[in-house]
Amino acid sequence: MPGRLTSKITRLKGEDSGADDYIVKPFEFKELLMKVRVLLKRTTNQQIPVGTQLRAADLVMNLDSKQVKRGDKIINLTAKEFQLLEYLMRNKNRLVSRADIAINVWDIDFDTNTNVIDVYINYVRNKVDKPFEQKLIQTQVGMGYILKENG
Repeated sequence: MPGRLTSKITRLKGEDSGADDYIVKPFEFKELLMKVRVLLKRTTNQQIPVGTQLRAADLVMNLDSKQVKRGDKIINLTAKEFQLLEYLMRNKNRLVSRADIAINVWDIDFDTNTNVIDVYINYVRNKVDKPFEQKLIQTQVGMGYILKENG
């Protein structure tokens, strides 16, 4: 496959020359749009929580032990559910689109036409929100999801 090898070499040369990212022609417009969104996020003054714990209301995520608790209840999550919840918690009170989630929780080549993001949001919601009165994960129809600390 000479074409694929040439594309890879071109990409590596571009990144090696100091580029933050690189797209080989021909490219999908969706890929360009996703990469622009990622770069824009890097330039915003958003505060990324640091440390070993993330908190939202009574939800606590320990990044070292990979344990999630809501109140006194331990919540068991799969690895992907944990990554999704971590992303939502790091962006609490901020709307994140399905494309944002696809880029940051799955990889850039993730097919955004599938419903797997919605399915995983539902899995996490069932574990984190369903048993509790206060619902943290909210859907903004047609725009994305938001983990709101104060309903």
